[in-house]
Amino acid sequence: MSDYELTKQEVKSLLEYCRAAGTREQDIILKAAQIANDSISIPILVNLTSRVGYDRLSMWYEIPMQRKDFQGYRRKALKVLNDLIKLHEVTDLRLKK
Repeated sequence: MSDYELTKQEVKSLLEYCRAAGTREQDIILKAAQIANDSISIPILVNLTSRVGYDRLSMWYEIPMQRKDFQGYRRKALKVLNDLIKLHEVTDLRLKK
């Protein structure tokens, strides 16, 4: 994801994190999706956590954009999620001291 300076390995790790996410982690993923685009945050959350693609999501949810735009907001959500995870790690380290 060169547009957000994430390597393929970072994207792979983020997707694994999303697919194994519990309730607390899903809250963080939802926050990242809301920051990326609040109007499609639920479809982005479902996409990231369950591998359901745009075509099927568009049957369940009203997604007011084409697949290419949805994928762009999905990439933005992954970037925001990466930043939020790093922020939480730094905060956790500071609290342990």
